[in-house]
Amino acid sequence: MTRSTTFVALLAWGLIAACGEPEDTGTPLTGEPGLFQLSFTHDGVQRETVVYVPTSYAAGEGTPLMINFHGFGGDGAQHLQWTDMRELAERDAVIVAYPTGTELDGYTHWNSSLPGGDNKSEADDFGFVALLIETVAASYDLDTGRVYAVGYSNGGMMSFGLACFESGLVAAVGSVSGAMLDDAVAGCETSHPTAVITLHGTSDDTLPYDGGEGHPSAQDVVDFWVDLNQAAAEPVVGEDSSGGATIHHAAYEGGTGGVAVHHYRYVDGGHVWFDDSYEGADATTLVWDFLTRFDQDGAL
Repeated sequence: MTRSTTFVALLAWGLIAACGEPEDTGTPLTGEPGLFQLSFTHDGVQRETVVYVPTSYAAGEGTPLMINFHGFGGDGAQHLQWTDMRELAERDAVIVAYPTGTELDGYTHWNSSLPGGDNKSEADDFGFVALLIETVAASYDLDTGRVYAVGYSNGGMMSFGLACFESGLVAAVGSVSGAMLDDAVAGCETSHPTAVITLHGTSDDTLPYDGGEGHPSAQDVVDFWVDLNQAAAEPVVGEDSSGGATIHHAAYEGGTGGVAVHHYRYVDGGHVWFDDSYEGADATTLVWDFLTRFDQDGAL
């Protein structure tokens, strides 16, 4: 569950409410900058996504896309308010999407596994993300080699699911207080080197740092991606206690194609999207600045 967030009316930011379209076709965006409520039907379900196109967007140039997945019980609009990436999007000319999952027992969720024992539901969220990317690309000049996925909690599971089962959709992924499910570890097949950043608190009582039923420890996940990407076994390490928490940073560089795996361990940190900063950067900035260093070929 996400922490309580007061919803700020998105109309103040120029939200455009779009109507639904027939099965598996997306609602066209305007092709102009703005904040949009994108709505389309996929697999018989009406799906919603908040999309922000910065004023720095330039038609004719390949523009990256950052997809940010909320946690269990959240939604895209609330998650935007909590993890707002619009200022960074303006700085770097990147489109940002905050999709909303489907309901499961009254709570929104992401189904981050292939059909099998680890499925939360029968929702085709991988297919939904593919259509979301296609829909944005139909109205904007998207660099499909620079689509990034990051998520909080269950949203982190979704990011890892995409990296392992639909790697052709994403260049690099991140997880904040999330987990990589056992089925993703067992069946992970990537079509390209995949940079990964993870941020996790040692006192997370929802998805414990040392692992739990259905998911390995945070460090085991890091080791998995270091090995898969053939990055340096010994990381460059750092520590900072000036931003509200003691944070340990491990950077495994030199992977295939120049990709890297970075891990931030928040001492006594809980199950949150972290406001505490490492060398002046909060979780949103750490994730953004890391992921946007890469495309599907590796380091830029």
